[in-house]
Amino acid sequence: MERTVLSPALSGKFISEKAQHVKIEMKGIERLGEEIFSSLRENKLQIPETGAKSIHPDKTHPKAVDWVFILDALNFCFWSKNKETQWTVCGYTGYYALEAALHRAIQEDINILNPEYYSKITNSELSNILRGDTNAVIPLLDKRLSVLHEVGNILIKKYNSTFETCLKDSNKSAVKLLSIVVENFPCFRDEAVYKGQRVSLYKRAQILVSDLWNFYDGSGSGEFHDIDEMTMFADYRVPQVLVYFGALTYSDELMEKLNKDMLLPNGSEEEVEIRGCSIHAVELIKEKTGQLIKEAALRTEVPNSSLIDYYLWCYRRKYAQEMEKIPYHKTLSIYY
Repeated sequence: MERTVLSPALSGKFISEKAQHVKIEMKGIERLGEEIFSSLRENKLQIPETGAKSIHPDKTHPKAVDWVFILDALNFCFWSKNKETQWTVCGYTGYYALEAALHRAIQEDINILNPEYYSKITNSELSNILRGDTNAVIPLLDKRLSVLHEVGNILIKKYNSTFETCLKDSNKSAVKLLSIVVENFPCFRDEAVYKGQRVSLYKRAQILVSDLWNFYDGSGSGEFHDIDEMTMFADYRVPQVLVYFGALTYSDELMEKLNKDMLLPNGSEEEVEIRGCSIHAVELIKEKTGQLIKEAALRTEVPNSSLIDYYLWCYRRKYAQEMEKIPYHKTLSIYY
């Protein structure tokens, strides 16, 4: 078996070339390229309005970097089997609910940004921080507890108790920061073996880098000279949009499993193909968008993969009801 781990971009290409259950459709890629192109205004991609506002810290907050780090350390597995058991906080769902819960904890003077605290946090303390509007509990609470213990202890032992040290060590390189994160924090090491080859998806690690870039508008703590090297963030919702637009198609067998709400194990062939093909599909959408910009002779930067991912993620939220006719895969995993 190959010991070399392919980068997410190379993993996506490798997986898409060998996939048996998932196929990239060029008609859908072209359609989405045109969708992205048509959404460019004044040298910027206009993101669909979701109606929900992010509850991020102010950029001047002394612990803003650690706030983003903790959000992305806990940013996984929000889906529920049905709406009745859906975890919500202050009316928000999914990632926005997590933001709301952490913001509330900080307002309540809980020291959730300090690894000295969360490296030893108890189940009951975390349950209180992540308490929902109803009796519904956030999925994988025990795993989130383990993640906080893991990353907290690593920050204390290796990085002077702050993620800012990792950021400084990266020297404004997104690729370097990604490497620091996946090599030193096992819970971010989102890898699998596919057809005998070690592949990487790195959803949470890449979104952490891109979130810092986006949060700081590409300057200061968010300045990375190679941010365009990041791929999309392979989760369970963006593939749903790719299928909706016809950029991905699933085999009848896979579609039947999804329609029956069958769980796909993390690392299984079908799950890896959905995620890997999603990565490569977005790379192709980026290429198509660039081609359209060139043909139109626009002085506009080609949106990078993280921006295209965010566009698709927000598109799914904006048209949530319409998207329900497309089944999405469900996996119990700390990686997305």
